[in-house]
Amino acid sequence: MRKACIDLNDTLKIASLLGGDLGGGKCLHTVNLLDGSNQMKMLNLSTNPSIKEPTPEEWAAALNQCLDKAEELKYEVSRVRGRSLTES
Repeated sequence: MRKACIDLNDTLKIASLLGGDLGGGKCLHTVNLLDGSNQMKMLNLSTNPSIKEPTPEEWAAALNQCLDKAEELKYEVSRVRGRSLTES
């Protein structure tokens, strides 16, 4: 089975499913926690004070969405970077 990595990125506020054991492959799926979309958008986080921090529940939901997508694409998730964001 092909391997994948999930990256929960607190700086960009996204969860990404990345191909490869270490996440060095192509981006397979992305969840944008700022607006709930599955699209990458350029956003200047440093000048927008209205951006709220995602809750651990929102991070967990994004993680689950990436896990579901990995299963759909027949990838085995070998590691999750940033898993501590899902804990309160």
